[in-house]
Amino acid sequence: MEAAWNAFGSDSDSSDSEDDNGVAGREVATRLMQQYNTQSSQQKLGSNSDNSNSTSISFQPSFDDQKRRTALLPWPNNPPLYLGPAIVDKLKLGGGRGYTATTDLPPGTCILIEEPFVKGWSEQQMGKRLGLESIHHLFERDNAQSIVQCMEELHPTKDKVESVYQGNSEEIAPLDKIQIVDMISSADSDTSHCEEVQSLIAYAKDREIVNSDGTNLNSRDINRLLLTMRYNGFDSGLYLHFSIFNHDEDPNCIKFRPSADGTQQRHYSEARTTRFVKKGEALTLHYLENPREVSHATRRKILWDQHRFDIGDEEAFKKFLRLMDNTDTRKKAVYESELVHGSFPESNRTGTKDDSGGDAPVACNIENSLDDLEDIVVELQAMFLSNPNEGKSMSSTSFERAAALELTVWELITAAKESLGNSNHILLSRCRRLHLDSIEILLEHCSSILDDKASTELMARFLPSARELLESQQLRLGNDHTDVARTSNDISMAIQALLGHSPKRLLSLQLEGMLSLDQCSRFEHFCRKEKERIERLFPKDADKIISMANDA
Repeated sequence: MEAAWNAFGSDSDSSDSEDDNGVAGREVATRLMQQYNTQSSQQKLGSNSDNSNSTSISFQPSFDDQKRRTALLPWPNNPPLYLGPAIVDKLKLGGGRGYTATTDLPPGTCILIEEPFVKGWSEQQMGKRLGLESIHHLFERDNAQSIVQCMEELHPTKDKVESVYQGNSEEIAPLDKIQIVDMISSADSDTSHCEEVQSLIAYAKDREIVNSDGTNLNSRDINRLLLTMRYNGFDSGLYLHFSIFNHDEDPNCIKFRPSADGTQQRHYSEARTTRFVKKGEALTLHYLENPREVSHATRRKILWDQHRFDIGDEEAFKKFLRLMDNTDTRKKAVYESELVHGSFPESNRTGTKDDSGGDAPVACNIENSLDDLEDIVVELQAMFLSNPNEGKSMSSTSFERAAALELTVWELITAAKESLGNSNHILLSRCRRLHLDSIEILLEHCSSILDDKASTELMARFLPSARELLESQQLRLGNDHTDVARTSNDISMAIQALLGHSPKRLLSLQLEGMLSLDQCSRFEHFCRKEKERIERLFPKDADKIISMANDA
């Protein structure tokens, strides 16, 4: 974000065994991560944290405790790089198991660090639902045997699938029927699918890829592997231990994926708590990685299509949120962020309902517009990435396209507010973030075309969107979430820019709590410090610490 303000001038393959050096390196890395996690949990959270009175809590296990808990995981021979204060318990959620906290945890506690067991997917699968070509892609790998055997413990496990088909059909649990029997039956009814399965069976036999009991793979095994990938796969690949996390509509953890982050390349995914978690509480993630801000109807459809579980209609959604009363203001805010003119839109497993009185299609239309506009943002960002000098000599056509994008998103926000009748609707958060991104493109890459007046007017539209976004995020996510840090930084930078170049225009916005220059300065300082505080909770420095361990 910082580069955008220059327009104003100067002012996210392990095998079944490892050699001695590998084990030693893993132990050193794990010890360092334990030390780091303890230091992180002892940091002062800050006065604005949701749980500032819990800063004395720390996680200080012995290394033997780390190994003991790791040995209880489904893959003791393929442990994660780091397992924090969590243990796998039997739960009523998801596949009947999940992580729970072994002690009270403050926000920012590192729960898990793991390298993808299968990194990424085949090029043919990018942007598409995982299919049999992904299994062929797995079979081509040198460690295919290890992958296939480890996948026996992913949901749905090989033992579960076999027990379902060997038992009495009348005794099959409803969820097992939906997630296993119905899915495999549907696949088996497709002739071309069955032909591909037989081809994969022959290919596996040629490569001597077998089950852990030594038997050859059969059609049920192939279909189970396909379900396993669909139910457990992330955009960044297939993980063993991350698969234990259950989905929650109000998750208490966030997953940082392996990706380029500025100048840093993260090779490992890590999960951290985003708020205070009580001992024994389930540790959960949101399965939708990008974007997370989609309507209930869309989430319901995606989660059903990809994972075969249903977050349900309004009453079921309340139960899913465990919203039994109005004492939890955050959960109430999550629920209220779905309301359209005070009503919860009807939906089903396929998405919105045509007979819902027009409420659900409103959100659907906004999402369609957002999808199209986000594609334009991606195209523009890719263009500037491939040609960094484009911004200095940008063609008028490119500038007009970027300017039209910002104006269109601004108009979408205005229209969405009226059609949704809910200033804190979850889709408005996505609209506002898109608006900020579109303005950043103009400020960062169009500085040679924009004059001071145009830049100031852009900032005058940027700041209200950022302020409204922050308020909605704090309601739904709390004060300690990484998204709050990013938006706080946006606000701080915007206020600084307007204070330095047009204080009069800043005051003309008449934003609450920013009616004088002194109030503006104080709020800028607060947002800047909040950004720094939250970033200390989520350092994303696993690669750095692991590298230090390997060099030790």
